[in-house]
Amino acid sequence: MARRVVGLVAAAVLASAFLLTSPAVAGAKTTLAAPVLTGYDIGSLTLTGSGFLPSHRVWVRTAVSGSVPTCGGILLSDLRQSPVLLQTTSDGAGNISVRVDPKATLPALLVCDNPIQYLYGAYPGERVHFSAHDERYEGGRLVWSNTFTVTA
Repeated sequence: MARRVVGLVAAAVLASAFLLTSPAVAGAKTTLAAPVLTGYDIGSLTLTGSGFLPSHRVWVRTAVSGSVPTCGGILLSDLRQSPVLLQTTSDGAGNISVRVDPKATLPALLVCDNPIQYLYGAYPGERVHFSAHDERYEGGRLVWSNTFTVTA
């Protein structure tokens, strides 16, 4: 059974999806600007961005970089990233506003083995990096947003 497209917005979404996936359209522009992450509010843990496909699934990656002191006073290099991407959905204009808690998205880091102590999230002064994609491919590669970085 065929589905009927109603309205200019639905037709425009279908047309842009066709242009993104059909290299056979002669002279058509087959790329859209990459999405952009625009901010992260440390108080509310809210990541914002724009330029994603409208009303589409968006995947967010969290990473951290820096140094963490161990219980023995040795600085431990910390380069972790989320093993699973956080999923959200963009609004009708292609914007996102999603709560991303590094304590929940990053794997725990063992900082002391006797007694056992773990660091959850980021240590003060470390850099937390966010990036996202909306499942678009260009030239066989996944199109990622910019990397938005904040200091914990």
